Amino acid sequence: MIAVTLVINFLISIFLWNNNYLGIREKYRENVSFYEVLVTSLGNIRYTLAAYLWIRTEFYLHYSGHVVINQLPEIVYYARFITILDPSFVEAYDFGSYQLAFFLDKPLEGITFIKEGIKNNPDYWKLYYTAGVIYTRKIREYDDALRCFKKAEELLNDPIKQKKYSHYKVENTEIGYMYRFMSRCFYEQGDYTKALEYYNKSYNYIQLKTELYNEIIEKLNRR
Repeated sequence: MIAVTLVINFLISIFLWNNNYLGIREKYRENVSFYEVLVTSLGNIRYTLAAYLWIRTEFYLHYSGHVVINQLPEIVYYARFITILDPSFVEAYDFGSYQLAFFLDKPLEGITFIKEGIKNNPDYWKLYYTAGVIYTRKIREYDDALRCFKKAEELLNDPIKQKKYSHYKVENTEIGYMYRFMSRCFYEQGDYTKALEYYNKSYNYIQLKTELYNEIIEKLNRR
C-alpha cells in the first residue's frame, strides 16, 4: 500500500511539473530543485521513510558484520537520502559528515555536508562539535575549528536551545573531548596558556591526562 502511494505521488508530481500547473516551474525553479519538489510531494510519508532508512543504517553498522565504513561506503548515501527526506534529521548529518571525513577520507565533502546540516538545524550543538573535530583532525584549520567549538559551547549553555533537542542525551565525555580539542587548537596556534585553560576544563569531564597535557606544561615551563 505504501509503495502504491509513493508511486502515485511521484506520478502526480511529474505530471504537474511537466504541465507547469499554476506556474509551478517558475515558483520553484529559482529556489529548489525538482527532486525537492518530488520529496515534498510525499507528505508525512517521507519522515517515516527517513526513520526507516536510519534504522537500516544502524543495522548495517552494528549487526551486519561491516565493522568499518570502508567495507560499506554506500551507507553514506543513506545519510544523504535521509537528510533529503527530512532536513531536520540531525543524526544523519552528524553520522554522514563524520564517515565522509574519517572513514572515506573526504574531509571537505564532510564539511560541506555538515554545513548543510547546520544551515537547516542552527541550534543543534553536536553539528558544530563534529565540524570542529573535522577541522581539527583532518583539515587542520584551527581558527575555523575554534569558531565551531565556541558555538557548540554557547548552545550547550543555552537552556532554551538545549530544551529543543532534549531528546538527544549529552554525554559528559563529549563535552570533555570538545574542551580537549579546543586545547589542541590553542596549542597548535602557540597559545599555551589558553591550551592549559581548556585542558583543565576537559579534566572536569574526563579525568585522564594525555600526552597533550605534558606538551603544554613543557612549553609553558620553557618561557
